[in-house]
Amino acid sequence: MLPYAKPPVQVGKGGLEARMTLVPVAKEAPDTGYWIPSLAELELILREEGVNAPLEKADVEAGLERVKEGLRADVVAARGRAPDPGLDGWVEYLVDLSGPIPPAQADGGSVDLKSSSLIRNVKTGQPLAMVHPPRVGRAGLDVFGKILPSQPGRNAEPRLGANVVRASHDPNLLVSGTDGHVRLREGRLEVEECYLVATDVDYASGNITFAKSVLIQGDVKSGFSVEAGGDIEVQGMVEDCQLRAQGGIFIRGGFTGSGKGRLDAKGEIALAHLRNQEVRSESDVNIAKEAVNSRIQSRGRVRVDGLLAGGKTQALHGILCQLAGTETGTPTILEAGFDYTVAEEMAGIRRELADMGKYAKKLQEGLRHLHDLERLNRGLEKWSVELIFEMERMKSKVDARTTSLRGRFSELEATTGEIGGAAITVRRKAYPGTVIKIGDDVYRVDETLEGPKTFRNKEGIIEMSSDGGPAR
Repeated sequence: MLPYAKPPVQVGKGGLEARMTLVPVAKEAPDTGYWIPSLAELELILREEGVNAPLEKADVEAGLERVKEGLRADVVAARGRAPDPGLDGWVEYLVDLSGPIPPAQADGGSVDLKSSSLIRNVKTGQPLAMVHPPRVGRAGLDVFGKILPSQPGRNAEPRLGANVVRASHDPNLLVSGTDGHVRLREGRLEVEECYLVATDVDYASGNITFAKSVLIQGDVKSGFSVEAGGDIEVQGMVEDCQLRAQGGIFIRGGFTGSGKGRLDAKGEIALAHLRNQEVRSESDVNIAKEAVNSRIQSRGRVRVDGLLAGGKTQALHGILCQLAGTETGTPTILEAGFDYTVAEEMAGIRRELADMGKYAKKLQEGLRHLHDLERLNRGLEKWSVELIFEMERMKSKVDARTTSLRGRFSELEATTGEIGGAAITVRRKAYPGTVIKIGDDVYRVDETLEGPKTFRNKEGIIEMSSDGGPAR
């Protein structure tokens, strides 16, 4: 029989704690003090109650110290191990979706705010996000040794928007289904094929560069640029800006400024009016009202449903306007049968031929000097002989490149005279100061011509007829 009361064992907290109440029992005289159970005795009591978890020695010893002082102690005698829950799955974004792309550092350490952008271009098949599966948790044990299962982690369920798909080789990898602009909108990952600018293109948006089409619902402010792999549509005005499109450009308002702006498109360009700017299209150019003091170049046709005055207009297939020039004699040049891409390539070839000529001359002078040394029987060192061979190889390459460039120049030159059915039509009036050029011939308007008048080149001479030209 124990000389002290057997401590009761109480199990709580879902089986994770076994508690003991230690009550001091005084020794009989002549002994003094209190009966103190040993740790082994207390552990045996736990086992008798079915508790298999190890004794919490530190807590029990602290309780026994209280008993020695004649104080009651309620201690945690054994503890189980709580289960660790599994980790939820999560989505790791492989592209930066945190906010606007920060502006670049300009020369001198200043910040180029125009270079900031809201667009993050991605390519078809580009990884956008990785869905990580949930992780298994660790099971627990109660004080009786019973296994406590852990709560499994939850699967991540990413919300897939337009043009975001799972990779065929890994369903946990999310990739772009098209070229476009990636963004996270209301928790949904999506790739837009057409980028929408709901306001103006200015310091808030920065310059725009997008792989597909761009729709701008406001204006494009001076000094900014828009570049698109598709079409560009501006529902407002465009100031002194650079717009470049692999498709067409449509401007609902006008394109006006001080002459620092330029439109460059592979497809058709259409706008309300044009003033003091440059427009280049590999297709047609259509202007609804007027074009004044501008440079227009088209590999198709140019049509101005109003006044075309000042500057120079060049088109491969033809020009149509209502009024050409002004009553005050504003110099206005209209040229048909002109391909600006051919002219630019020919100019580039001329520059490269000039550079090749200078380089060839230097090589020739160097070779002549080395051969003179050889003829004077001074002998050449090994490095000089190797230099001769290297210079001769370079000269052969230069000669071959020069021959190729001249051949290409001749091909282009032959096409410059092919004006086909190019014509220039003025529906209402052509004023003095207007210059008509088709092919190599030039016609100068010296007095006001009442329309309709159409100008064509026949056998090298420009002829004028009183017809309205093409209906389009």
